[in-house]
Amino acid sequence: EAVALISGGKDSLLSLYHAIANGYNIVALGNLHPPTAAVPNSTATTDETGTSIYQPSPTLSDSPDTLGPAAQKSDELDSYMYQTIGHTLLPLYAQCLNLPLYRRAITGGSVNTALDYRPTDGEWDETEDLTLLLHSIRKAHPNVVAVTSGAILSTYQRTRVESVCARLGLTSLAYLWQMSQEGVLSQLATLGFDARIVKVAALGLDESWLWGNVADPRVVAKLGRLKARWGINPAGEGGEYETLVVSAPGWRGRIEIPEEGRAVNIEGGGAAWVGFTSARVVAVEGGERRQEEWAAALQTQTLFDAEAAEALESLPAVTSSSFLDTPYEDNDTPLPPTLLSTPTTQQIANVISPAPCTSLADELAAVFSTVESLIAPRPLTDITSITLLLRNMSDFAEINSHYSGYFALPLPPSRVCVACPNLPKGRNIMLSASLPSAPPGEEGRKGLHVQSRSHWAPANIGPYSQAVLNGGYWEVAGQIPLIPASMNLVESPQEQCVLALQHLQRIWEVVGAEKEGRKALVWVVDDNVVPVVVETWR
Repeated sequence: EAVALISGGKDSLLSLYHAIANGYNIVALGNLHPPTAAVPNSTATTDETGTSIYQPSPTLSDSPDTLGPAAQKSDELDSYMYQTIGHTLLPLYAQCLNLPLYRRAITGGSVNTALDYRPTDGEWDETEDLTLLLHSIRKAHPNVVAVTSGAILSTYQRTRVESVCARLGLTSLAYLWQMSQEGVLSQLATLGFDARIVKVAALGLDESWLWGNVADPRVVAKLGRLKARWGINPAGEGGEYETLVVSAPGWRGRIEIPEEGRAVNIEGGGAAWVGFTSARVVAVEGGERRQEEWAAALQTQTLFDAEAAEALESLPAVTSSSFLDTPYEDNDTPLPPTLLSTPTTQQIANVISPAPCTSLADELAAVFSTVESLIAPRPLTDITSITLLLRNMSDFAEINSHYSGYFALPLPPSRVCVACPNLPKGRNIMLSASLPSAPPGEEGRKGLHVQSRSHWAPANIGPYSQAVLNGGYWEVAGQIPLIPASMNLVESPQEQCVLALQHLQRIWEVVGAEKEGRKALVWVVDDNVVPVVVETWR
């Protein structure tokens, strides 16, 4: 079961459909609104924490909801995190989707404005209002395990949802993450969304664009021309426009707002927005379109991009002859821990516990104690990349749980974790690491840590980043051939090789790694796979 965070905009509602297509059952909607939100004909109840709960009525009423003159004023919040325009209409979505809607007022401000979020003591941040909202929803729906949101390119929004989810033990679902903006608009059209522009704030967009449907091919074509001329983001990812979805597949009703219920407001700098004075939900005949029809359209999301698919077609066949059954012996002559320094980086290699330990927790603590002594007075959190060798991969879950305690801050080191049966005798863990020769300056640590499930690349739910910058080089975590949306492995050696490299390439592209300096280390368990690796890289 999952809860969908919605703003009324196209991205949050499209993400909801992706979650359903990937097997989640949406049981509730969640929304955060300005503290002055007007509530039309409210029948909401309030729980003990102050969360308002809107239950869908058994049948739809065609009587209009009068929103009042207050809705003509812009009480939209200047929020870095939440879309709040059109917030007075949000209770109508409970009726349209036939799901309970949980709402809380945004009481915090944009206190921590760093891209990678961490909770801070002192002034209340607006992100923590989401924590309270999800607490209320989980109390009413204890089987909820995941949260959907509509982040496409916003690291700011995504990392805040991920922070809240991690602390509550929930999975963040951001299926639109890094999707092409043209692809988003195309999916809206394919599914039959009606997503109206309710605010514009960009060169080339004026009040004439208001109430246009961004799922209409004619509007999409005009946005494409503006992209070519002015460089705007066609899906509005730069804040060029905001939308309100009034109809979508599977809804039992559509939101109908007559022209006299819409007030156009023009501000300085070319911005314009729509205020609403009345709206109603109108029943749609046969509106509850079979889920299989539209889910199928989203399930055809291609796993491989064009370049990867072309490479896959050219790869040689493989006759498997795995080395996994080869017996290993303990290494009785372990390499001593070493520290290599260059003008830009420090490399630490082959760290093991000084003596055998009685538990994995003690052994990991001894390993990190040795690392701390080697890099002193620098903290462990300056480390940018770690290679972790384990005698038995069956120990991974326990070791990872202890490892998490050493890197609780945003942007933990990237990590490669490999099973290596012939570690030194009596040892279960060997660690190597790298870090910059000097602590990060005022610009701070740079990296990429995506913990949400998406169609882009695997989520890093453990305490490690996809990539962290060290001395001009991006150090990338180990990439295994997981299908990003499901986190399941592909099977054939060719697909595994191509998919793992596609993950790596997508990470390089997001962080902006120069193509000429890209290098990779490949781990295989089968000698016969090496030609596939070489050809895939080529």
